[in-house]
Amino acid sequence: MAKTKATDILSLIEAEHRQVENLFAEAEKAKGANLVEQFNKIYIELILHARTEELVFYPALQEYKETEQYVEEAEEEHEEISVILEEIKALKHNKPEFKEKMSELKETLEHHVKEEESEIFNAVRKCMSDQELTELGQEFQETKAKLVSNVEAALAM
Repeated sequence: MAKTKATDILSLIEAEHRQVENLFAEAEKAKGANLVEQFNKIYIELILHARTEELVFYPALQEYKETEQYVEEAEEEHEEISVILEEIKALKHNKPEFKEKMSELKETLEHHVKEEESEIFNAVRKCMSDQELTELGQEFQETKAKLVSNVEAALAM
């Protein structure tokens, strides 16, 4: 995972969304051990991303009347994605269900990303200053860095 320069939280989240979209594109072409490797990368990125949003971004959304309404649904979507990830992790990569679940995960994720980048980000830009967004970006990066080893360990279980 590349170190990102300190920037605002919305740019960081968007960059991570694009990164995961690229991982899905690679996974769709992959077979065998390469498919498992791509899934493992997706798993780590999504769990890290979701946990970091839940620890940094969503609490910040709770502080504003304009954005607090989005938190519950976003957390429910994270939970749905987490459940699908665990279901895929339990499957053998050569079973048809593996690819089916990967497609389900991608669709669920696409819905979440679209909603987050349009509705939520627009609401955030209206109530948070550039400085607040940059400070949240810094906190996002620091928090994510602390979570990496735990998430990698969870994948191995």
